[in-house]
Amino acid sequence: MCQNDIELAGRPGILHYTQNEFKGDQQFWSVCEDNDGILYFGNNDGTLIFDGEEWHKVKLPNNSSIRSLASDSAGNVYAGGFNEFGLIKKDITGKYYYQSLFDTLKFSDNKIENLWDVHIVDNTIVYRSFIKLIAISGKKATQLPATSHFINSYVVNGNYFVQDIATGIYKLDLKTMQFEQYFTKQDLLGEEIISILPTDNTDSQLGISKTGKIFEINIAEKQCKLIEQLFSNEDANQVECAINVNKDIYIGTLSTGIIRIDQNGHILDNEGSLPQLQDQSVLNLYKTQQGNVWALLNNGLDCITSNSPITSIFQNASLFDVFIKDQAMYLATNQGVFYSDNFRNRIPKFKKVVGTEGQTWSIREYKGDILAGHDKGLYKIDKLNSKKIGSTSGIWKVIPVRENSDIFLAANYSGLFVVTKRNGEWVYLNEIQGFEESTRDILEADEDGTFWVCHGFKGVFRIKIDTNYERVTSVEHFTTQNGLISPYSINVAKWEDQIIFTTDNGIYTYNKTNNQFEPHAKLNSILDPTENTRTIMQHGDKTWFIQDDEAGYFLTNNHEEYEKGYFLQFKGEFNRGMECIAPLNSQQVMLGTKMGLYLFDLTYKERVAPAQTIITGAQYMSATESEHLPLDGETITLPNNTNSIRFDFAVPDMQNDVDIQYSYQLENMDEEWSTWQSDSYKEYSHLRPGTYTFKVRSRSLVGTQGEETSISFKLLPLWYQTKWAVILYFLVAFLITIAVIKIVKARIIKEREKAREEEQKAKKLLELELEQLKLKAEKDKIKRDKVLLEEDVILKSKELANYTMMLVKKKEIFSEIQGDIKELRGQVKTEGSRKKLQNMYSKLNKHLIGEEYMQVFESNFEKVHHDFFNKLKAEYPQLTQRELRVCAFIKMNLTNKEISPLLNISVRGVETARYRIRKKMNLEHEHNFTEFLEGLTEKSKR
Repeated sequence: MCQNDIELAGRPGILHYTQNEFKGDQQFWSVCEDNDGILYFGNNDGTLIFDGEEWHKVKLPNNSSIRSLASDSAGNVYAGGFNEFGLIKKDITGKYYYQSLFDTLKFSDNKIENLWDVHIVDNTIVYRSFIKLIAISGKKATQLPATSHFINSYVVNGNYFVQDIATGIYKLDLKTMQFEQYFTKQDLLGEEIISILPTDNTDSQLGISKTGKIFEINIAEKQCKLIEQLFSNEDANQVECAINVNKDIYIGTLSTGIIRIDQNGHILDNEGSLPQLQDQSVLNLYKTQQGNVWALLNNGLDCITSNSPITSIFQNASLFDVFIKDQAMYLATNQGVFYSDNFRNRIPKFKKVVGTEGQTWSIREYKGDILAGHDKGLYKIDKLNSKKIGSTSGIWKVIPVRENSDIFLAANYSGLFVVTKRNGEWVYLNEIQGFEESTRDILEADEDGTFWVCHGFKGVFRIKIDTNYERVTSVEHFTTQNGLISPYSINVAKWEDQIIFTTDNGIYTYNKTNNQFEPHAKLNSILDPTENTRTIMQHGDKTWFIQDDEAGYFLTNNHEEYEKGYFLQFKGEFNRGMECIAPLNSQQVMLGTKMGLYLFDLTYKERVAPAQTIITGAQYMSATESEHLPLDGETITLPNNTNSIRFDFAVPDMQNDVDIQYSYQLENMDEEWSTWQSDSYKEYSHLRPGTYTFKVRSRSLVGTQGEETSISFKLLPLWYQTKWAVILYFLVAFLITIAVIKIVKARIIKEREKAREEEQKAKKLLELELEQLKLKAEKDKIKRDKVLLEEDVILKSKELANYTMMLVKKKEIFSEIQGDIKELRGQVKTEGSRKKLQNMYSKLNKHLIGEEYMQVFESNFEKVHHDFFNKLKAEYPQLTQRELRVCAFIKMNLTNKEISPLLNISVRGVETARYRIRKKMNLEHEHNFTEFLEGLTEKSKR
């Protein structure tokens, strides 16, 4: 990917803080840092204090701006405002407050106006206003008036200097409180010197004026020489502040942000070397103990992470590959190929290579040419120019062939192509037939002409290509057989000259003897086999890997040094399956992500200062009140009505790091430390009475570890949970036990009596149960008889219906025969025949269905429906015997036509009879006669 032993510098990161975060006025004047790394900012609203997690605000009694801040070695923070100066302090509960020094010093001058600077030199605090200096030593304050106006002050080599606008720069002897002039106004060319900064030359300093003039100043020799001019005469810009940052000097300007110069006053290439500020008017600059730079702006705050181990090389595109050649760097991105022609020891400036717009997968050098695998095909890159090779599209990358140095394989979306360089031009020779799978992940095996191809979803292929590289002669496909657990997410690489396969279930090697994939013992002992390892590469003494979306490395020969936490910031930001890791040397590595290309400095762990986690506040809440608790290290006692307790914590030493995380544990409750999380507080509710210790630790996602801190507290029990209450409970329990024993004995006697009574009752109950069983048996017999009777009724109903239908049919047949005889008799000519027919007619008349058959019908009908005629006669006594028969036939659902022969009347006669019956019963025409008679039967049954 890149050449060895390359030094590269990246662009520092930046953190923007707006009014939404610090909740104060947007204009800042001054800043200092205490021993814990907590930052104090002078603001128009007072002092804004930042512990890395929370912002706190402290106002002056007169609500004036804080113009000056400084801290001493004891951690005291001194502040100065309008006609006011004093200390910013923190009470025992962690709350910040302001303490004026006016009463302590018995200072009564209220006409000092704004105190623009405060310096601490040899235990003397010196405040500067325009009209005077106030030097405080112990409990004594000395006022030193200005000849004209004190416009700036400085500390150089442990000595205090101040500039009077009319006369020049003076040194103040803090023992005698006498001024000694070092430079006249003429020496300074009438300039207002904003800062005097040390250089590598101990005999000289740089003086930077408000108009941008750079002076070489020799304090010892009292010499001053103009060496550089930052602004042109037409430029309306001016200098507001300046500080040393490593070997450079950062100059804050009124309208152009920060200018970076060297110690000779020469402007360095600023284009892209520093991140963009949110406001170009820089009122002050401050370098923290951690080495980062805060820019106090006219509108907000910015923190430039100059000391961060992570710097940006390229942004705003997704990185897939990096190649470095001499002074040039090529990037393969989702937007095309980008090129920089000069990157050593400076921030590279990239331009897009013409014609490569779109997804670029890889970039390598072969035969002296830079080749890029692109979605549109294969390109030859020459600085900012590109030339497409052939017409084939979709090329992942190009790989060399071991047995023939002139042949290269172009890995395609659906197979392989052979390319070569002829007469200085790259050409496609042919497509290799017989294999049409995507060849993005391809590696030549130990045997010539054999290649391993891993497909993200289809498993592993081993292909053999003929000696002419025209056709695949054999294909072996491995999925879940031959030792592999799953065909998904398999990648192939080389480690220690051995071909390895990374999977979701560990790392494997291929055993040719038994045709099996076997776990790699050494790598699986280093890298957790339960996590997905996707990328492995060796560089120098390190093996780099991507595992479960996290980057890391271990020492190849001493794998006990294993590092992942350093790169946690970019977890999940890599391009899966095409992760970009580009080591530059043993101490620098570039990681390509979806967001861009970033440079990591591995020496950061060796030079980072230890960070201390601190508890910034503790508060308990009850149903009626809440109170902040002391943080003095003593065990806190909480009342028994405490509902919840909350702890706030921070790690100021990491406040410029990214993504600080915390883990905590409450001893006597939590068995283990919590998982790492970003919340800077923890609350516990409804704890049991007892003694607890809350412990918290921290880390940042650039490898900094915060030391553990703790606080102990005791939750008092309620009155019924105290020792005396327990003794009382024991006595009460003892008395209750004795009483229970007596009660139990009395109850045993009573239970025995009750048992005898119960026995007698049981005897009687048994007798009653026997009687009940007898009654139940009789009921069951009656029920069975009833069922038999009902079955008999059903049977007889069927017989009655059959009998009735037989009568109907018989009557019809007799009527038909009579009619036939009558008709035949009229047609017969002889007397004998007539007599014979007359005799037949007479016999039929003798056997006509008469009253005796109807009586049989009624008798049987009453057996089946024994209550029917009784109910009809009872409710309708006016019905005749003939009408009762009609009702019986209707109840049996016989039609008028079927009823008429049974009663020897016509169908019309049946209708007339029905009408008369309905009239006698007072039935309306719309009432169904059959349903009425059925209902009458049911009613009779009920």
